[in-house]
Amino acid sequence: MIEDDSSRDHVPPKQLYVRSVRQAHAPNLFTLPTHGECNKSFQHDEDYFVNSLAPFAAGSYAGNSLLADIGRKFQSGQKVGLVKTVLTEFEQTPSGLQLPPGLIAKRIDPSRIRRVLWKIIRGLYFKEHGKILSPDVRVGIEIFPPDREPTKLFQDALGPLESRGQYQGVFDYKYFRDTDQSNLEYWGLLFWDRLIITALFKPNEEHAPNNSFKPTPLRGVGKAS
Repeated sequence: MIEDDSSRDHVPPKQLYVRSVRQAHAPNLFTLPTHGECNKSFQHDEDYFVNSLAPFAAGSYAGNSLLADIGRKFQSGQKVGLVKTVLTEFEQTPSGLQLPPGLIAKRIDPSRIRRVLWKIIRGLYFKEHGKILSPDVRVGIEIFPPDREPTKLFQDALGPLESRGQYQGVFDYKYFRDTDQSNLEYWGLLFWDRLIITALFKPNEEHAPNNSFKPTPLRGVGKAS
């Protein structure tokens, strides 16, 4: 039960917002009540999520701030093993394929990325709908780095919709539910104003444990420049 070991969890993870950005813009980050041990079980995967995807964020205000922060921590001896693991994910000849000059491939651990992404979506789903998504939903995920154009589905379904992120320079999202036919939901998440990840799934909701499980009100602060 949450009451036996309660804590609050940031949705999305606080690690997305480096300290310099938080200090400069003071975003009032959204939180949900959570079970402490369950929340801690995501810590290493959330650290991996941020560090592994951070290279795709280069070129934006939030992305450059994040990469600079990762570099400072590495130089001071923090998360050295994690950074070295991420560096091994870069390949010049993936599967023996010779890439054109100036290009390099970046691998990710899909299970760890998916685990954190689904946690984020489950938290936002509760924020939007007041209902809990089952952790065992089949979900189709696509990642669009800055040099890859999102699909027509993304552009048609999510393009016209209003952004729902509270601090869009770091994190933004939109979602669409097809209530007429399949009841599918299609979510688009934007990280550091550079990397888009989409998720397509059919919601399978669970009953909330008690009436006290409610989201914390959040006030927006605008987009970083």
